Amino acid sequence: MATEEQIKELAHAIWEKEGRPHGKAVEHYFRAKQILEEQEASRLIELAPPAPLVALAPPPPIISMAPKPSKHRKYTRRKER
Repeated sequence: MATEEQIKELAHAIWEKEGRPHGKAVEHYFRAKQILEEQEASRLIELAPPAPLVALAPPPPIISMAPKPSKHRKYTRRKER
């Protein structure tokens, strides 16, 4: 986390860069604080270990809507001779 001193130093640098305008101290302070917090967040992201790769589960089997064949043998009439 940025220290109060770091924020004030950056706010002062912003103030000087903008030509030392009167009445912008609070704006410069919060802009400096935001800049330092964003820099710190990006550093933390760079230092974070990469997320583990997650194996995807195989897709479910396709279920046919066709009727299943009967387990029983079908009897047919014998041909007459």
